[in-house]
Amino acid sequence: MRDFMGLSYAEACAALGIEPKRTTTSSFPARRVHARTHPAHPVQMAPVPPAPAELPGKEWMASAAAFLDDCQRGLDCIPAAVVELCLHRGITLDSAAAHGLGWNASDRYVPRAAWGLPDGKDKDGNPLTKLLLPAGLVIATRRRAGVVGLTVRCLDEDRQTKGRAKYRQISGSANVPFVAGCAGLPLILLESALDAALAVQEGKEQIAALAFMGSTKPADADTDQFIKQAPLLLAAPDRDDAGEKAWARWSATYPHAHFAPVLHGKDLTEQHAAAHAWPLDYSIPTTGEWLTAVLSAIPTKMAHTGPMSHESTQHDQCATSGMKEAA
Repeated sequence: MRDFMGLSYAEACAALGIEPKRTTTSSFPARRVHARTHPAHPVQMAPVPPAPAELPGKEWMASAAAFLDDCQRGLDCIPAAVVELCLHRGITLDSAAAHGLGWNASDRYVPRAAWGLPDGKDKDGNPLTKLLLPAGLVIATRRRAGVVGLTVRCLDEDRQTKGRAKYRQISGSANVPFVAGCAGLPLILLESALDAALAVQEGKEQIAALAFMGSTKPADADTDQFIKQAPLLLAAPDRDDAGEKAWARWSATYPHAHFAPVLHGKDLTEQHAAAHAWPLDYSIPTTGEWLTAVLSAIPTKMAHTGPMSHESTQHDQCATSGMKEAA
């Protein structure tokens, strides 16, 4: 907090709720952090004017919604899904259902026409009439209109044997960020949708999270307004070269954003896993502790100045709306 938020030693101790030592050394042992850190004042980039987003057609959204429903059915009975979501990422099955995460057990090939997509040609010029829905962790981007985007985190073995990328966006998806949580709450900008779902879960739904699904992707016009209207804006890009590019873009577009990187590992998921690894290392904050400290240290229009409540509030699916739907 001293290095990345500019707090004094006494302020950092107060924000974390610990008793300062009388010496000048920190009461925490040295942090084991990612080797590369973000600049406090990144090179500014010219803001990119947001463009209106176009949603996919009704056929695509209906097929995508049915696919997501199938991928969310019986998650607790699929060992691979439980291991990936709960064990590796700390995301509960309830959170997965709430935030549009699912599991596709095997590759599916469906007619493109059934999704409202025209046929095409593959790289060899052969007719392309099928749409691939690869096996892996399914991430749905939703708006009030419904499911507007699908991305699959492909299986590691398929990346090795079939040459697939880590993430595959399903053809026809809208290029809009992933949003978890409701308007009117403090908002944290992230790169990964899985980090966003984890942040809202561990924040007990007292924050919202937005993932750009990449380090250089901009927000569409409606999502841009959603970001600008947040009462408090935080930014936690990954601690790597791509994260530096993300922070340069975000800070140029949203100069009121507070830089709030994780204190351990590359991203929120790595920090969360390290905080719960045995034997416990109390110098690594849990996601809830990290969020409490960040919110306590930054002035906000809302009264988020103490530890967050552990009461979960009931909410409906909140996301930006009003986007232009493609014909």
